[in-house]
Amino acid sequence: MIEQFELKNGIRVVFEESKFFNSASIGVWVGTGSRDEVKENNGIAHMIEHMLFKGTKTRTAKDIAITTAILGGNLNAYTSKECTSYYCKTLPQYLLEVVELIGDMITNPLLSPEDLEKEKSVVCEEIDMYDDSCEDYVHEVLQKKIWKNDSLGFLISGKKKVVKSFTVDSIREYMNEFYVGKNIVISIAGKFDRDVTKTALENAFGSIKKSSVSCKNGLPKRNTPKYQRVKFATQRDIEQLHLNMAFEIPSFVDKLRYEFTIINAILGGDVNSRLFQEIREQRGLTYNICTYGSAFFDTGLFHIYAALNASQKDEVISLIRGIITDLCENGVTSEEVANAKKQVIVEMTLNRDNTVSLMNSNAKAVMFYNEIISFKDTIKAIDRVSVESINECIRKYFDLDKMSVALAGKISE
Repeated sequence: MIEQFELKNGIRVVFEESKFFNSASIGVWVGTGSRDEVKENNGIAHMIEHMLFKGTKTRTAKDIAITTAILGGNLNAYTSKECTSYYCKTLPQYLLEVVELIGDMITNPLLSPEDLEKEKSVVCEEIDMYDDSCEDYVHEVLQKKIWKNDSLGFLISGKKKVVKSFTVDSIREYMNEFYVGKNIVISIAGKFDRDVTKTALENAFGSIKKSSVSCKNGLPKRNTPKYQRVKFATQRDIEQLHLNMAFEIPSFVDKLRYEFTIINAILGGDVNSRLFQEIREQRGLTYNICTYGSAFFDTGLFHIYAALNASQKDEVISLIRGIITDLCENGVTSEEVANAKKQVIVEMTLNRDNTVSLMNSNAKAVMFYNEIISFKDTIKAIDRVSVESINECIRKYFDLDKMSVALAGKISE
């Protein structure tokens, strides 16, 4: 059973409790990420995520690490372009301790200048790590160039020069603006006591102020960026060539999101997809080729990624373009759609056995849709997707003349 309510300070809470689970997962989602930054503080949302693990006024960083290990070792966090999430999976009897711990980290962070200087070095190493990963690089830089005039194109981790400029005051100022009740969702799924947990949440998070100038009624106001078609290549002295292509698609709150879920499964979502079967299985030209969506609150991209030998670049790109052209001209088959629906529904159903997946799904729904779409209604929506609606989407959005392309590796021309 799903229950939604608000704490006194406006924090939205969603519970999905079931006695059949042997675990409980909590996620505290803050509706801010790199797209809420400006050039002068790009990367600060990500830095805050790091700093909240460096200790509180009553706990050292080591205390947090020890408690985390004892309670299951699954306390973690991530920053995206639109939100920051702190989450943990634990046993039901330890959930209240985790609630208190995460609440302490968010409401009473130590934020010492000494820790900040150390963490700047850690984040700079992280920036280098992602820069060295060409798979990550072509994805991030392609989005950066497509949305070059908008903060949605900002790198989540920021640039080293900017990261090194952060101060404790700038971090507190950012938290004061975005870490407010109206901009936070807490999601808990699994086996737990509802009434006791409600009291624990109020005690742990009740001191957070309700709103700010940026977050008066929920998520901060954001401008929808304009898509710009780009093509670029970066020389890298590596064995493989990394290719990423992208088409502009609607946002994840658009009614067409179910069509694109099915399109993804058919085109490159798994080993039975058109791209995988044609380019890897039949021709042996790549080890890894796939498609995936990168959707946001008001826009999105549909990506095609492949890692290949540089000498086969032209052939692989030609084959991908040919498969897209065939989809646009001839469409998908009813058999492909039926199989893709079954594949998607099976995956979604299996995910419901995982309290982390349930927690994440509910948190995302409340934060971005402001409502829970039941599993039954989601399945019905997928079942309603037709061959005709899919083919209409493909013809409308998969325009090769508007496709963006990024390459990284040994490129001869």
